[in-house]
Amino acid sequence: MIMKRILFLCTGNSARSQLAEAIMRDMAGDEYMVMSAGMRPEGVDPRVYEVLDHMKISSDHLKSVTAESYQDQHFDVVITLCDKASNECELFTDSDALIHWDFKDPKQQAGSESFFETAEQLKSKIALFLLLNGEQTSPTIGPVELFKIMSDPLRLRILMLIEDEYALSVSDLTKVLEVSQPKVSRHLALLRDAGILNDHREGQWIYYHFPTSLPKWITHVLATVRNGNSAMINQEKIRLMQLKDRRKPQLSKSHTFSGLSEKYQHHLAKKELQNRN
Repeated sequence: MIMKRILFLCTGNSARSQLAEAIMRDMAGDEYMVMSAGMRPEGVDPRVYEVLDHMKISSDHLKSVTAESYQDQHFDVVITLCDKASNECELFTDSDALIHWDFKDPKQQAGSESFFETAEQLKSKIALFLLLNGEQTSPTIGPVELFKIMSDPLRLRILMLIEDEYALSVSDLTKVLEVSQPKVSRHLALLRDAGILNDHREGQWIYYHFPTSLPKWITHVLATVRNGNSAMINQEKIRLMQLKDRRKPQLSKSHTFSGLSEKYQHHLAKKELQNRN
């Protein structure tokens, strides 16, 4: 496997970028080759070693170097950690991705507390980066296409309902959304063709759900929208609970469900266990 190359860039390469380099190297393992540099290197601040030692993260090979020493090298990702460094990114314009994370300089405060805070913030940021970038991106849909799809109110409500319910039939969606079946089917077909939804059949019933191949960045966006707008589908949820003789998806022993998302497979397995008890 070819390791991706990532560079953290800040002004002095003495605190933020050194912490980021060590933490990323520790969390990413052999997935990334991690380096850091500064526009005007100042040497590694001793408090960096204190924090990393407390976190049990190796500080081996940390050194303060100038960004110009890397300007002839190609990086998959360059992440700037301060505005000054962001303004000087022309050194790495051939990089595949230029990202800016704005962190306050912990050196401006006395003591080590600000260094510990910066390290924890970097750890959270890096964890999310690795979660969302640790797989091949979908060849079918990108951010522009996803947000175009979600800009339609009906499609957005369909996605939010499936985010909550794991899988829903055309009949369920038609009733709770209070729109015609052809209209619902048309939007479901669009979502399926875009790679956001899959369908599976149980007898005469067809259920729609998120596929296991859905990139994590998309599932993260959908979950964030749902959690941040909790009242969006209140009326639809009420109508769903009021449906009589609603047929919920069953875990068929003759079906492997290999195309189902991990979340939905867990839901079905839990249901089967409850039914047995």
